[in-house]
Amino acid sequence: MHEIVLEEVAYALASALDLVGIDDVQHGQRVALMATTCARHAGWSEPCCQALMLGGLLHDCGVSSTQQHYRLVAELDWEGSQEHADRGAELLERVPLFAQLAPLVRWHHTHWPQLLQAGLPRELALAANLIYLVDRADVLRAKHFYQEGPEGILRRLAGHSGSLFCPDLLDLFCQVAASDAFWFQLEPWVLEDRFQPWLQQGQRQLVSFDSLLSLGQMFADVVDAKSPYTASHSRGVAALCTWLGERLALAARELEILELAGLLHDLGKLRVEDAILAKPGPLTDLERRYMRQHSFDSAQVLKRVRGFAEIATLAAMHHETLDGQGYPYRLKGAAIPLPARIIAVADIFQALVQDRPYRAALPAGEALAHLQLRVKEGKLDARVVACLAQDLPLAVRIARQQCAEGLARVR
Repeated sequence: MHEIVLEEVAYALASALDLVGIDDVQHGQRVALMATTCARHAGWSEPCCQALMLGGLLHDCGVSSTQQHYRLVAELDWEGSQEHADRGAELLERVPLFAQLAPLVRWHHTHWPQLLQAGLPRELALAANLIYLVDRADVLRAKHFYQEGPEGILRRLAGHSGSLFCPDLLDLFCQVAASDAFWFQLEPWVLEDRFQPWLQQGQRQLVSFDSLLSLGQMFADVVDAKSPYTASHSRGVAALCTWLGERLALAARELEILELAGLLHDLGKLRVEDAILAKPGPLTDLERRYMRQHSFDSAQVLKRVRGFAEIATLAAMHHETLDGQGYPYRLKGAAIPLPARIIAVADIFQALVQDRPYRAALPAGEALAHLQLRVKEGKLDARVVACLAQDLPLAVRIARQQCAEGLARVR
């Protein structure tokens, strides 16, 4: 069993989702705070307020691409906006810790008349429409607040009363959001403080490894969905890590930490532009610098969760090399623990046997030769690579089976 605080997990994952926006961050936190503020003003029940806080933080978990995020923050409504809501709900349904949020996320871009026609419980319909309302208010805030103030934003929203938004909810929002202070609290340096009491009130709970694993798989799928070329890369790395760790006689708890780190090692890639990940040719120096930050960003997100320190450390190290020329810390030799060395080998091997935009998947022997060259150069652990080489066909099957499953999910 593992001890976690659910609020910390949701907040950390919202921080990971924020990376997709690159420069436009904390959207999920703003939506969660606005929705909960309105609900408490209206006297909604505490369980409903808690669901709004968690659902607001994770409402855009179906968004992986920077292009899709741009549409979310640039347009009030558009055809196809439901796609990310459906995907987010499907992802949440697989995670016992957050499955109860799936309906809220599925309906959070549905217009009010369609919500009424869907025959949903009224509490769910109102909560989903409130998320939609404050979500769109945040888009207008970014564009118009300093030019038009609260009055201008509320006037723009009022034009959609009854068509996009429940009239009663819109009246509620107009009451709560009439002051400048309501909007000023959404500034980054204030927002962090507003969440601290909620995070501190969170209760520690024991959850099974399987529950954590489903959570890791969900966010691995979010990361890997940025490109069909990386479909299920993280799952493949995790599977290879577990297989190698077992062969290298790691203890049961070490194997659990290793598998979770393998799933979550690339969280920071959510911050990388889609065009860089899908580029068919060599990266420029600038593009390479953006790419090199992803392992550091992965660790910063994971450190927000008490109990995830080991996972964060391993995620940060997966591009370190034994000769001290890796990144982001330039660690050398004994400073890189065995689990991190395993992730490094699994990460490279899985990528080599997977199609990428700049080349087709390599044959098994050629992929192994590439790893062995890196051993000779003093970059990879010879023992880990030798372990993989002992059953190369099985290693390839593990990696490619995960690839096939991932492509099926993307399609």
